[in-house]
Amino acid sequence: MLEKERFIAFLERPSDLKEMQAGQEVFARQEVHHFIRSIQDVDEALRELAPLLTNVDGFHAGALALLCGSLVERDGDVALPIEAALELTLRQLQQALSYRKVCRDLSGEELFLHFPEATRAHYALNFTLLAAMTMLSRDKQKRKEWQQSQDIRELVNDVWLLCEEQRERYDPLVYIKELLNLLDDKELLVLDPLDKRGFLVRLEGVQDRMYHCYALLQYTLLEHVGPGYLNAKPVDPEAVHYAQNRDLAPEDHQRAEELSDEQRFAFYYPGALQQDEEGYELNAFAFFPGSASFYEIPRFDSMPVLLIGEKTTTFTWRPNNMYPVLHDALKSRVRIMRELPLEEVETMLQRIVEHTHS
Repeated sequence: MLEKERFIAFLERPSDLKEMQAGQEVFARQEVHHFIRSIQDVDEALRELAPLLTNVDGFHAGALALLCGSLVERDGDVALPIEAALELTLRQLQQALSYRKVCRDLSGEELFLHFPEATRAHYALNFTLLAAMTMLSRDKQKRKEWQQSQDIRELVNDVWLLCEEQRERYDPLVYIKELLNLLDDKELLVLDPLDKRGFLVRLEGVQDRMYHCYALLQYTLLEHVGPGYLNAKPVDPEAVHYAQNRDLAPEDHQRAEELSDEQRFAFYYPGALQQDEEGYELNAFAFFPGSASFYEIPRFDSMPVLLIGEKTTTFTWRPNNMYPVLHDALKSRVRIMRELPLEEVETMLQRIVEHTHS
């Protein structure tokens, strides 16, 4: 109890410029270090600390947010601190944006004198963003709320652009940008015109580079239909394991440096579909590139539609370059929600042909 009281008393004291400029040394202070070592029940600690995230000065709040993030990493309940941590993150992003707009014109001392909380947010933001990344990686619903908020997207982008202009970054901000661009619960209609099969799939935790979708989608389809579907080669279990980000060990990350993957199917724009008296054909030159965004896929009735067929050309990619692991807690998968009946597939294929040649 004494360690907790000393820690809270430290948090409630205003931080000064020297302490902020020392950065991570805040975690070496006795009040902080001894409290961290005294924690036995991480959920109890999170329950007691979460309210302080919005009630102490910005620099100490950022350090506290990072501590809460580390407790979540120790299997603490993310639901306990996430609301307060995300509220803190948004406030500090706004304050950091204000700080960056004037920081070139004033000294550090002048900034702290005239804009104390914006200065504290600037120095704390790397701590706070790391905590937000940890928590958003574990809470899909909160992540989706952020993804769907245009105000949050614009705020993050404004801070990012100003940092780029000033050539001084908040390093974890890149991970927040990637989390905002994740494909969570996005649906995709995949049609195989030659075999007249169709699959409605859902993407979860997939990065917005189609190579990541392809790696997961071809695994899911081959698991569902069976080996040899569309004369596809078996998938590489190691590449699938990495794409799913499931229980990767240090040696998995090390092997990923040399890991490569390749398409098992050909993936096409809907406009690749052609029809003659003998049936359907696919224009081999109308392939949908793996480097493209999910949002570039053409839509029919608001549903993105891709065609698949036997591959004619092999495209390879490096998974750790195309979709590096953002956080170990962030799992990725493509699920088949349903396989379409033949009549529905044929109707959809006819609509595509008519649209393409209209």
